[in-house]
Amino acid sequence: MTDNKKISTKEVEHIADLARIELTSEETEKYANELSDVLGYIDQLAEVNTKEVEPVSQVTGIMNALRDDVAEDCDEDSKDKIIDNFPQGKDGYIKVKQVM
Repeated sequence: MTDNKKISTKEVEHIADLARIELTSEETEKYANELSDVLGYIDQLAEVNTKEVEPVSQVTGIMNALRDDVAEDCDEDSKDKIIDNFPQGKDGYIKVKQVM
């Protein structure tokens, strides 16, 4: 627990009231201490010198595995079978509901 509280029990009660969460007095005290610890840790992070560190948008190096959206040809028989499986088709195309 922290000696230097940053969040009071009154503030926790106010937050709980806004979130419509019922807390016991023990829970209120517990969350006041835990939230104060979190804010203390954030204060520690704010002290770190990051002037020479380049900003990054992600750290895993994983890239999107996307393929080009390219229409592929198929034979007329396959195309007709696909169109026949849809409720509506017109002039060799599948008719679908409007997407908005």
